[in-house]
Amino acid sequence: MKTSVTWHARRPAFNKSLLPPAASFYQREGLKLIGRGVWRSALCPFHPDRHPSLRLNVRTGAFRCFVCDARGGDVLAFHRLRTGMGFVEAAKVLGAWEGR
Repeated sequence: MKTSVTWHARRPAFNKSLLPPAASFYQREGLKLIGRGVWRSALCPFHPDRHPSLRLNVRTGAFRCFVCDARGGDVLAFHRLRTGMGFVEAAKVLGAWEGR
């Protein structure tokens, strides 16, 4: 008897649950997280910053700079903005791309 595997099951795909934890990712990126709680502050790497203007959510990875308006919803968006990588390439670098 022939078994069939759907194309969808074999297709490479993004898996958000495989992204690195936000707090450790931002620390590995060299950001010093200031404060307590879910939202922390840091110096923004997207412009010359002497006073922490970047806010980071250590649960979701969301970020926003209140000076240069850099923003995104997770660590993948941060990595893409910082490196200029495309979606698939950045997802692979962060270990969130399954398949080929």
